Amino acid sequence: MPETTESPEFGSPDWWHEPPSEPADAHRAAGGRPPFPVDEILTEALGLLAAGGIDGLGMRALARRLGSSTSTLYRQLPGGREELCTRLAERVMYETVTEIAAADLGDEWSSVIEGSAVIAFDALCRNPHSAALFAGQVHFGPMGLLRYEESLRLLLGAGLSPTRAAAADHALARLIVGYALQESHDAAPRRATITEYYRRLDATRFPSVTTVLPALPEDLRAEFVFALRTFVAGLRQLVAQSAGDPDADEEG
Repeated sequence: MPETTESPEFGSPDWWHEPPSEPADAHRAAGGRPPFPVDEILTEALGLLAAGGIDGLGMRALARRLGSSTSTLYRQLPGGREELCTRLAERVMYETVTEIAAADLGDEWSSVIEGSAVIAFDALCRNPHSAALFAGQVHFGPMGLLRYEESLRLLLGAGLSPTRAAAADHALARLIVGYALQESHDAAPRRATITEYYRRLDATRFPSVTTVLPALPEDLRAEFVFALRTFVAGLRQLVAQSAGDPDADEEG
């Protein structure tokens, strides 16, 4: 009997090495429409995501946007919407990693961690609703793995234990994604409305709110940068603690 070759498991390293589309000749032989370049599919999918959010990102809607058929898209992306979202996440991650590689972030580990996080946040905000692609567990592609490896290298090199380094990277990723998820809801008029609401409060009943009102962050990015710097300051303390007491409780 002829040997049959099983397809690699979805999201596995071998899967990422397989082309996401069939040759055009195969489509013609099957009587189907020729495939679109994958880069064009992902560009249009990002536009669809920006316009309608994650709930509006579907194979049928994408096919309409491309002027194609759903069956053609499924031949190119057999994993359907899940595969589409996975490849979109890798596309955004490619943009992020490319920018980080080109940036001058200095040599000190915490400066690189902080600068890389800002670049990642900005990349998510430039691609509206793309943070939702990272809200769950993601099948890291080559670019995602490069980012993960470099982040862990910096944290381990700073002196954190493997447990703390892994926990710190995951916490930082959730900080970035969590703030970016709010970007589409942080319109300036809404923020101004909330500020005006606070301004009308009775200062005798809410003296602390009244005190901080002039100092409220102007936008979401400013809030994120403050949270990020606070997080990185905590990492520096952990590194100092690890240097002074290598056997310190990793859960403390």
